[in-house]
Amino acid sequence: MSWFRDLGEDLRYAVRQYIKEPGITLVLLITMALGIGANTGVFSILNGLLRPLPARSPEQLVVIAADTKGDETGLRFRFSYPALEDFRHQADKFSDVFAYSPRLGGFTFGGKATQFMYSAVTGNYFSALGVKPAVGRLLEPGEGENEHAPLVMVLGYSFWQRRFGSDPDIVGQQVQVDGRNATVVGIAPKDFHGVYEGLEMEGYVPLRGLADNEWAHEMFVSRNVRPLTVLGRLKPHVSVDEAQTEMNVLTRRMEQEYPATDKGTGARVVPEQLARPIPIRTGMEMFPFIRFSLLFLAALVLTVACMNIANILLVRATVREREMAIRAALGSGRGRLIRQMLTESVLLALLGAIAGMIIGKWASQAFANALPGLVSDLPVRFDVSFDWRVFTYALSAAIFAGGLIGIWPALRVSRTEPGSALHDGSRSNSSGPQRQRIRGLLVAGQVAGSLVLLVAAGLFVRSLDRAQRLDLGYVPDHVLNARMNPQWVGYDKQRTIDFYRELERRVQSWPEVQAAGLAYSAPLGLIGGGETVYIEGRAIDPSEQPPLVGYNTVDSTYFDTMRIPIVRGRAFQDSDTESTRLVAIVNQTMAQRYWPNQDPIGKRFRMESPESPLVEVVGVAKDSKYLFVVEGSLPYFYVPFTQLFASMRVLHIRSLVDPETLNGRVEREVHALDPVMPVSFQTMTQAVNGAQGFFLLRVGAIQAGAMGLLGLLLAGVGVYGVMSYGAAQRTREIGIRMALGATPQTVLGMILHQGVWMVILGVAVGLIGADAVTRVLGRFLFSISFADPMIFFAAAVLLGLVALAACWIPAHRAMRVEPMEALRHE
Repeated sequence: MSWFRDLGEDLRYAVRQYIKEPGITLVLLITMALGIGANTGVFSILNGLLRPLPARSPEQLVVIAADTKGDETGLRFRFSYPALEDFRHQADKFSDVFAYSPRLGGFTFGGKATQFMYSAVTGNYFSALGVKPAVGRLLEPGEGENEHAPLVMVLGYSFWQRRFGSDPDIVGQQVQVDGRNATVVGIAPKDFHGVYEGLEMEGYVPLRGLADNEWAHEMFVSRNVRPLTVLGRLKPHVSVDEAQTEMNVLTRRMEQEYPATDKGTGARVVPEQLARPIPIRTGMEMFPFIRFSLLFLAALVLTVACMNIANILLVRATVREREMAIRAALGSGRGRLIRQMLTESVLLALLGAIAGMIIGKWASQAFANALPGLVSDLPVRFDVSFDWRVFTYALSAAIFAGGLIGIWPALRVSRTEPGSALHDGSRSNSSGPQRQRIRGLLVAGQVAGSLVLLVAAGLFVRSLDRAQRLDLGYVPDHVLNARMNPQWVGYDKQRTIDFYRELERRVQSWPEVQAAGLAYSAPLGLIGGGETVYIEGRAIDPSEQPPLVGYNTVDSTYFDTMRIPIVRGRAFQDSDTESTRLVAIVNQTMAQRYWPNQDPIGKRFRMESPESPLVEVVGVAKDSKYLFVVEGSLPYFYVPFTQLFASMRVLHIRSLVDPETLNGRVEREVHALDPVMPVSFQTMTQAVNGAQGFFLLRVGAIQAGAMGLLGLLLAGVGVYGVMSYGAAQRTREIGIRMALGATPQTVLGMILHQGVWMVILGVAVGLIGADAVTRVLGRFLFSISFADPMIFFAAAVLLGLVALAACWIPAHRAMRVEPMEALRHE
């Protein structure tokens, strides 16, 4: 009990000490709040990305991703249904193996159709996850895994609330999904949003819902049809490495049994949290590094803040030596004095942590709120809410920071000799050589850390600027994308063709429209196409699968609308029909890779299988950015809608006005043709700035820039605070010097000299540190060197000027001290 009583006394005394100096206390609190706020904000975002699924024993969940030899895109991670069945029957390390395939479709009820993001899932999807229904029932193991199964649906909780006002009577009723009747059997639980991180799944159907009547049988029996992302639940006490070893044996056996379809295809077993949102190898390799880099920069901000505070507390501790000497003379032991000082620093850190969590919450929520409009027109969901992990992290950071900033001042004060301190009377002396060196090194450390942050910020900002100047291969300005799929409301092939033809004709007649063209997918969109190709006359490595090449289905006006130059041959023509030879336009990379040093016009290849009809190259288009803005040069080709039908299409509209002003007019035109046709809009500028465009680069630039500015602010405040406090404590010394004949200029030089060497040392150390740090961060930079001399020079000059200004202000104030007033100063 006496320990608690002493702690209470220490807390009350600490509060009184901070109240006595409100100005310094406010500076300390703001500094700590900024440091912890930066860390809390970054951690809450990363925590949102890695939050465990609301499932039973989520640590047992893994993704089983296909690993195909020679795959450039990284998109060949899916498996076929027969492969899934092999895993289920032969993989003994898993208690459950299940799969899903995300789909964008249409949902119709009561004569109203909307765009609908849903997952086609295996019957054991929910049971394997251990998820329970909110209303009704969920899918059951085996349900819907054959071509004749009835179509049922489970609605997502948020969609159920938004569309049906949480009406439980929707269970048992008929709805339409992609124009097909389905019976609603249940509602998913409130906290379950699917396993595709970042997207809100609005519904779930069995695998039968993935296939229309034309190819339902093929989807369940063909090993060439690979739409499924496969997950597994490890048995208790089975490690990922053990599961990986088993899958290596199993996939080698599958290669031998099915060489035509499975050769060169292995499997990677990845913890579910590390495979989000999809198990692309590059992303999985980069994410741990991104996480480390963001936390490192945030920790550096906190370190600079801690050095700032520690320096000020060290000065305050020196001033309080006489107070501590009196307490020691009255019987307080060294441990009690250390505890008092640490109590004050930890209290400061905890108060700063509260303010910092408010700042971090605001910053992370602002980031999350900006995502839906920036990333996609799909139902984006990103949860950055604070949970016990965030609070634990913030509390741990506060306690660590409190101990870090308080331990050295506490040790300094506890070593004070009572006789010596009392003999000095009330004259404070903070200018001893050793103390000056310690404070100087702390200031130099602040400057060095801040310079590292500034250089990193400059590199990320310049990298973003370079990326935004990149030639995308098309002109995104003034282009509106309107996505539709008449199949969602039950259209057949001919009605779909007639609908698009009439809509395109109407839009092209508007005076504010320069051009309009149709495509299956928009550049840098989440929906895209890829197909295996067999080049005529080119042998395939027996150990590899045929190459997977991205492609798009477009109409004859697409290239003019997007301003993609045809550098050789011709564009598509209306005469390219189902009854004429199959044609394609390839990009420059595909032409060079598969027909090097040859004229690609007239060359031929097959799509999907060696038995498919030959497709003839009639043109070469300029390389573009198709999947990601930072991707390298990838082979790609285009085929005409008149020869390869697709119901889902994007109408690209190039306008003379702001494209977003056309949203309402396009929607009215669509509904004039069909009142229930769902349509969604996104400008190409939004797509370019979205998740697969500049978004991640912009996030990196904003976060690094914010931390750089915080570092600059903290360095300026820290240098100013220490110099100002130090000059104030030397007021009596300055008065004596001036009484003995020192000029104001001499005093100015004396104070400035004390600060300048700290700044120079800090800049020198900071440049060395920045060089080391940016070598590691260099893999995130786009089109610039990690050792860009202009960035290093500009950051050093900017920080040096701010730090010198922070030195000059207290020095200038000190030179104006009146000698008689200074001599009376205590």
